[in-house]
Amino acid sequence: MNSRWNSRVAAAILAAFLGASGCGDGDKPAPGAPPPAPRGAAAQADADRLGREVFDLLDRAASYAATHQRRYPPSLREAGVDSLTPAVARVLETEGPPVAIVMFRRPIGKVLTSCRAPIDILEESALNDGQFTITCTDSTGQGHPYTVRRPAGH
Repeated sequence: MNSRWNSRVAAAILAAFLGASGCGDGDKPAPGAPPPAPRGAAAQADADRLGREVFDLLDRAASYAATHQRRYPPSLREAGVDSLTPAVARVLETEGPPVAIVMFRRPIGKVLTSCRAPIDILEESALNDGQFTITCTDSTGQGHPYTVRRPAGH
């Protein structure tokens, strides 16, 4: 009886160990968990491209506010920025703390379709050697964080 009890204890310990380490489950995400963020060079290139635009918009908004009694520009045009370029569309939300959104005009073939960030990234960039975090939306509509570097000269 003692050896049978030891076998059961050993089996229970092994099952607990395998369950805790994720063995036997494959690489399946937990039920209801969001899909993982797209990774790789193409996803990071999209995030870098859109992140530079987001940073620039927020930097311009902060510069505008510095000379207009801490009021942010009511429109991109007022800040001296076009909302459309051949590659991207840009939006600056200034109700509350400013948020910049930049999206590819032709997202076909892109891993990410848009990125957004609040004005706090200016401080985050200053404190983290030029790096900051933005939220990007992939082609399935899921949002994921990406770390990017501020544009040169900022």
